[in-house]
Amino acid sequence: MSIISSIPVLKGHGGTDLTAASEGLLLRSRHDELSIPGQAVARVRAEGGSVAVELRVPAGAAPVAHRIEGVDETAATAFADGVNSLLLEPDEEVDGRSLVVLRTFRTRRERSALRRMKWSALGCLVAVVALSVIGGVAGGFVYPVAIVPIGVLTGACLVAGVHELGAWTHRRRVRGHGVKEFARPANVPGTYLYVDRSGMTRTVSSFGSGPYVEIAYDPEDPADVCTLKPGFGQRLNIWLGTFLFVCGLGGAAALAVITVDALGS
Repeated sequence: MSIISSIPVLKGHGGTDLTAASEGLLLRSRHDELSIPGQAVARVRAEGGSVAVELRVPAGAAPVAHRIEGVDETAATAFADGVNSLLLEPDEEVDGRSLVVLRTFRTRRERSALRRMKWSALGCLVAVVALSVIGGVAGGFVYPVAIVPIGVLTGACLVAGVHELGAWTHRRRVRGHGVKEFARPANVPGTYLYVDRSGMTRTVSSFGSGPYVEIAYDPEDPADVCTLKPGFGQRLNIWLGTFLFVCGLGGAAALAVITVDALGS
């Protein structure tokens, strides 16, 4: 399916958009991107403020469609008409479900971990301010001068270290108890494709050179995936996370000593 510049980009609710690209259609949200090749599309249907992309399915199979809601009605009609005018009937039966690829930018666990990092960083900042005030009132201005830089570095080390150690622990759990699959190379270097239990094809990043990579994913969130054998980057992250966590503990001990000294002065 070729591109026609007059086909509009549809903007929907929640930061979603639907775009006609050289390979087909791209349906994006804040957290993922669904790639729908042109040969997988049976037709595009505009229904007021929504658009449904219907996939080709074998005879007798249940219909499958991907939707975007909250779009401009005029743009929706123009988009559907433009895409439908480019669709060609395949020479043989096509199962569009197997051609669609879902790429997840950030998993649910990663989004949750990021929120925890933000709250942890805020908590560390509040603790530094509180210790600075206590040190300044009890021992004079010299104590806040020492507490602030040490506290900021300590907080950064603890937050980053705990984050990396938590990610490493999670990956170990997924490798040990997740669903094991083989991922095949995609057309993009460093990207492999695997199929989850629902039949959705998903992407995983790996810089291996083999014809496939072994992966494991969380059955409760199939986008949460990792390779069975940790790569160099993952091993480096756990070493760095451990180092930062130890540095953070040392900084916390130093802050405790400084605060006790201020209170005793």
